[in-house]
Amino acid sequence: LFCKIKGEADDLNLPKHNLWYFNGYDIDDAFDKYIADPVNHRPPTTYIGFPCTKDSTWPKRYPGTSNCILISDGIWDWFAKWASNPVHHRGEEYEEFKNQLAKHLLDILYETVPQVHGKVEYWTLGTPLTEATYLSSFNGGSYGTKCDTNIFDPSQDKWTTTPCTSVPGLYMAGSDAFLPAVCGAMYGGILSASVILGYVGSLKFALAFVREFATNLQEDNPKLSRLEALYLATKKFITEKVAN
Repeated sequence: LFCKIKGEADDLNLPKHNLWYFNGYDIDDAFDKYIADPVNHRPPTTYIGFPCTKDSTWPKRYPGTSNCILISDGIWDWFAKWASNPVHHRGEEYEEFKNQLAKHLLDILYETVPQVHGKVEYWTLGTPLTEATYLSSFNGGSYGTKCDTNIFDPSQDKWTTTPCTSVPGLYMAGSDAFLPAVCGAMYGGILSASVILGYVGSLKFALAFVREFATNLQEDNPKLSRLEALYLATKKFITEKVAN
């Protein structure tokens, strides 16, 4: 769900970090109920982010306006009967179904970030059909390569878990270069950048990251000397475990 919000991000105190909504502690039960009846049950999980808070040029380009995106689950089978209809010509039933799904997401947004209630000036909802129409994704999938252990088969190593392609100068990034989902996409981006930059360029990239990390540590703790910050940043970069 894409939302246009009236007001500056700072004035609305919009969070710069991403938010996750969970519909109860029994996620399996929440998924079962939602998949069986998405009209009368909220989605089990929802991602909420405000891209405007992460773009320093946003206030100049779009003064007085903020934006928000909410991402949740949808099943292709819910929308399959409209798959043969062209975009904007899928009928009233399709639009009403979208409105019902959007209402759940808007309610979640207002409960999670109450200061935006009454300030959403415009919203539009994408569905698996949207993904299939504009991205040609299979059955509206959003996260690239299908989650299948066959991607690790040696016969597939020319096109899976690698940023390289058979086209000179063309590289893949994100989940298609490594593994599916958010973390897979992050590592896939790093892997692709490393291949393009080469060994020396990758080393320079790592050093630049450590220097920036050290600067952030000094901002958090001004008592740290530059040498101490660099040592701590390097240690964390090498040894610290990634949170689950």
